[in-house]
Amino acid sequence: MKLIKPSDTEVWTKFKNGNDEALSLIFSENSKKLYLYGLKLTANHTIIEDSIQDLFSDLVRNRKNLGPTDNIHFYLIKSFKRRLQRQIQKEKRYNLKDNTEDYVFDITYSIEHDIILEEKSNHKLALLNKALSELSSRQKEAIYFRFTEGLGYEQIAEIMEMNVESCRNLIYRSIKSLKDSLCGNVSIVLFFLTHHF
Repeated sequence: MKLIKPSDTEVWTKFKNGNDEALSLIFSENSKKLYLYGLKLTANHTIIEDSIQDLFSDLVRNRKNLGPTDNIHFYLIKSFKRRLQRQIQKEKRYNLKDNTEDYVFDITYSIEHDIILEEKSNHKLALLNKALSELSSRQKEAIYFRFTEGLGYEQIAEIMEMNVESCRNLIYRSIKSLKDSLCGNVSIVLFFLTHHF
């Protein structure tokens, strides 16, 4: 008999009520994703690990006062990004002022992300990575949230502190830029859009 996976709302409610199994589930399903996202913003592994540890410590300490959520990963990545940016600022590694491109957001799809592709796909991936390198950091971050994390426009806008319409435009321009860089090669663009790495 197939077990039905509990919804995020159910898991979050159990966690808030002190259930340690729910905490373990939340940590195991999200910590690696948060770590990989952190690597997009800094190469400092210690800051990333400390930010994840601090995030979960605060969640446990304040769990009774947390609001509800039906998307745990969105809730965590939003909190994690703010926390990580504060740590990076403290270390003076990057200047993360509002609406600037003074930070680096790197998208590289490679073996590090457990991707094993056929030779033909590797060629597409190389062309895609070249096209991605021509996007701005904000464009890459928006694309990452949309197609890798699978977040909606409203969620991306909230994380990136912009309005929804600007977010839609940013993603639209990013995809158009990719198409232009790839000389309209639809198969590579589709390859990107259908492989949520």
